[in-house]
Amino acid sequence: MIEKMKAALLYGVRDVRIEDMPVKQPEPNQALIKIKACGICPTDVRSFTGMRKGSYPRTTGHEWVGEIVEVGDDFHGFKIGDRVAPEWRAVCGVCYYCRRGIFNYCQNMQRERVQGGFYGYGVSEARYMRLIPDGMSYEEAAFAEPLACCINGSQESNIAVGDDVAIIGAGPIGLQHLQLARHKGARVIISDFIESRLEKAKELGADDTINPAEEDAVERVKELTDGRGANSVIAAIGTLEVAKTAIEMAGMCATVNFFAGTYPQGTIPLDPNVVHYKQLILTGSHDFTPHHFTTALNLIQHGIVKVKPIISHIMPLEDLAAAFDIVEKREGLKVIIKME
Repeated sequence: MIEKMKAALLYGVRDVRIEDMPVKQPEPNQALIKIKACGICPTDVRSFTGMRKGSYPRTTGHEWVGEIVEVGDDFHGFKIGDRVAPEWRAVCGVCYYCRRGIFNYCQNMQRERVQGGFYGYGVSEARYMRLIPDGMSYEEAAFAEPLACCINGSQESNIAVGDDVAIIGAGPIGLQHLQLARHKGARVIISDFIESRLEKAKELGADDTINPAEEDAVERVKELTDGRGANSVIAAIGTLEVAKTAIEMAGMCATVNFFAGTYPQGTIPLDPNVVHYKQLILTGSHDFTPHHFTTALNLIQHGIVKVKPIISHIMPLEDLAAAFDIVEKREGLKVIIKME
């Protein structure tokens, strides 16, 4: 029986400590998973900086993958030694939203059925796991959760073959949206203030890039679309200014997706006539469904969405605070914590 592990605990704003912690022993229908890698999400950074409030001490991290090392007596479906990617939350399957297929809004989510993050071992029931395909690294598999969210967002953005799609933000999320839109047959325009991110976007298939520090992003999108504006706009950065810009970039009958949560929270002025006369769809997208999670691993496995080029840093657990700083300052792209 494995009893102790290293874990990152958040004790307060920017106060993360690596400590010994008891290993949660699996229930009869759970497996104990040695965590191999966990990606850093902006949500984790907001907890680190105090932008998202919560009680202390607490753990963070949800983009985790690993290897099964123990199983309970009533566990079936996987075996010791299997490499697995668990979903971060457990849905009930029977509530109003689950029965409509809207699993991301399950009314009875149970966190204790799946637990993992920036620590040594996690637990999960079999029905919330996926087998990591052969040849896929743990670091690549850690993208299953964020890519699943992007798949959900891409579907809600109503992208059709031949559409002009504008993406605001060429960070890890924007670069995944870029590849999904390209795979749907869209022409993709992506904007960001960081030139190295725009270069990465070109490498991954962006048709046009815009640096708002050098030109008016809205006017440039209109120039690139013969004055029409984009058919679909994805706001992959959560600021009020980006939300306003996304609406301005939209053409007639376009969809605007506020994909990123906005922090700090606030409001923007909105003229209903703009929505009415341009027949806009203003939407958002949050989280993912189990099918999105499965699809994400398939897209990574077959190279349809390339995630390895998005990884800029692989760092040990001991350097988690420094890794949070890198993400906060946008000094890299995707930062993965390697647990060994």
